[in-house]
Amino acid sequence: MKWYKLLSVIAVSCCIACTPNEPGDNGNENNDNNSSNTDTPGTSTLPETRLVGADLSQWKAYHDDHAEWYSNGKAIDNLPAFFADNGYSIARLRLFVNPDLNSTACQDLQYVIESARAMRDAGMSICLDFHYSDTWADPGRQDKPTAWQSLDAVELAHRVYQYTQETLLALQAENIVPTHIQIGNEITAGMLWDTGRVGVWDESYNTPRQWSNFTSLLSNAAKACREVCPDAKIIIHTDRGGDSATAVRYYNKVANIDYDVIGLSYYPYWHGPLSQLSNTINQLSTHYPSKEIMIMETGFGYNQWSDDSASTSYGNYASTPEGQKKMLTDLVATLKPYKNVTGLFYWFPEETLIDWRSTYRIDLNRGLFDKETGEVLPAFYTLPQFGK
Repeated sequence: MKWYKLLSVIAVSCCIACTPNEPGDNGNENNDNNSSNTDTPGTSTLPETRLVGADLSQWKAYHDDHAEWYSNGKAIDNLPAFFADNGYSIARLRLFVNPDLNSTACQDLQYVIESARAMRDAGMSICLDFHYSDTWADPGRQDKPTAWQSLDAVELAHRVYQYTQETLLALQAENIVPTHIQIGNEITAGMLWDTGRVGVWDESYNTPRQWSNFTSLLSNAAKACREVCPDAKIIIHTDRGGDSATAVRYYNKVANIDYDVIGLSYYPYWHGPLSQLSNTINQLSTHYPSKEIMIMETGFGYNQWSDDSASTSYGNYASTPEGQKKMLTDLVATLKPYKNVTGLFYWFPEETLIDWRSTYRIDLNRGLFDKETGEVLPAFYTLPQFGK
């Protein structure tokens, strides 16, 4: 998720109004005539336990730059262990190809290895989030790595395979084996633009050639994952938690890819009320009953300085610690009736007190720690209720 507001504009402009359904209702969406609306047969069964996740990608940079976290006024020395001890079972870590190490997007392979080792040692499993870019990738931006710019479509697909394979082997050599792997981050509009740029509504990129390019990239990524980490679950992640029409059309297009989990982002201030999330889950459950569904990103502001405060202070939710907790309480209650919703991740919960001059500082005011004091917020203890 890119932390500035471009995604908000895209999400709003693309959102399709839909009638909410209760869990178990079978809705019906218009399908893309060029794609199947039936699930690819699978042999896997739904897991008995649910994952409670935290995207802790910025933790190491914050830790190394002397950020502070507190619980009841006492300093937290080992933040991964604090998450694990309080019911967070999996850490999501983003990976860039060749990033600027002095920026907010600083997660290269060595960074991820060191972070994953700390998460593993704390008792958490790992979800690796390939961005396939040197910097932030989301529906509004999917830049090719600089080193891959000159590759044609065939060469690019092969490079994705090589890079995915090399990365996973490097992690494996460090005794770090992800249990979940995202092949792309919020790839609703494809990835590695413009070669793999797609759209389910936009005629410019909704063409057989563009979809062939994109699915070739995904297939090669998935192939490498299966070869190196055969037990890992592969996730295709979009940002359409509140847009069932686009979600159904999109996952129809990628139905022939070898993957296990439909990953969605859901932020109420961009994706609408929980009723829209329910409708999206209903539609996807109907079309893909053997796929797990996970909310790979969520978040909500806890004070008036939240970057989305103007749009988060609506309905029953205020941009306060109490409002943040209530939103997550209602989100957990909405998701728990669905047996196929097997994971829920909070994005950038580690936001906290850090020097304002830090090059790694991201100011969103929607972490699970007060960034003025470093004290843990009540909502921190709400998300783990999903796993119980």
